[in-house]
Amino acid sequence: MRKLIARHFPLVILAGLSIGVAILAPEFRTTDNLTRVMYRTAVVGIIATGQTLVILTGGIDLSVGSVAALCGMVAGLLMRDAGAPVPVAVAAGSLLGLFCGIFNGMLVTKGRIPPFIVTLGMMMVARGATLLISKGLTVAGFPPSFEFLGGGRGWWLPVTITLAISASFSVTLAFTRFGRTLYAIGGNLASARLSGINVDRMRTGAFALCSLLAGFGGVVLASRTSVASPTAGEGLELDAIAACVIGGASLMGGEGGMVGTLAGALIMNVLVNFCNLKKLDVYWQMVLVGGLIIVLVFYDNYRKRKAGLLKN
Repeated sequence: MRKLIARHFPLVILAGLSIGVAILAPEFRTTDNLTRVMYRTAVVGIIATGQTLVILTGGIDLSVGSVAALCGMVAGLLMRDAGAPVPVAVAAGSLLGLFCGIFNGMLVTKGRIPPFIVTLGMMMVARGATLLISKGLTVAGFPPSFEFLGGGRGWWLPVTITLAISASFSVTLAFTRFGRTLYAIGGNLASARLSGINVDRMRTGAFALCSLLAGFGGVVLASRTSVASPTAGEGLELDAIAACVIGGASLMGGEGGMVGTLAGALIMNVLVNFCNLKKLDVYWQMVLVGGLIIVLVFYDNYRKRKAGLLKN
């Protein structure tokens, strides 16, 4: 039973936190508020899904926030200045993210550069490129149909997209060779290489999918706000990493899952929503959310060690 609880601890924390918040703030239980929490989780959930793939291999991607801003800006400029149809602009923005991920993966695997350094550089490059092509200005004036993707005509669409992406990758990790290979690489890279796994190709694939989802998340964010801002996505990389870690992923690799990641994203947004409902100062929100993240991760690791799921 201890192992079962430890394995699904993020869901236990989410349930307990939601009950506690519902007691302390009765307005939390309203349908409008609950849909607002899920709606705010959509973009972070999409980007955190891709981040989980990289973290499972023992890597990290700090560029997802900047890549999201760049892809959203490119999609917006294509629609506004080139008159591109909405599907073409969405595809172009997402594929640009895919290209950034392949570039990251190649530098990590072929260039033997640590993922932290590669993605830190890509974070600066993507943010600078966003500012250059937009001249530092916010881009607006998109077709009305573009707002549909981000929930402009219904909160359910981005939430459904996030759930579908999370579910599909959860199945991929559990039942496909690609998914099991990511766990093997994160568990012991040298052993995975000696067992015949094409480690470089798999790690590059993880970075590519991560940036692809970051690019798509950036397009969804632009659709949700109806503008493409050169400063969009700031801090999203930290939110995505925090969601993964709260959800049980190990930064050493080889441990984590999509259900836990989505639960981690919801935990953060429930905390932020509680602070908003209680009208706490934004600075205290940061202190409270950051402190609780540390406590939750510490307690989760403690329980995993007691259950034998985590070694020192």
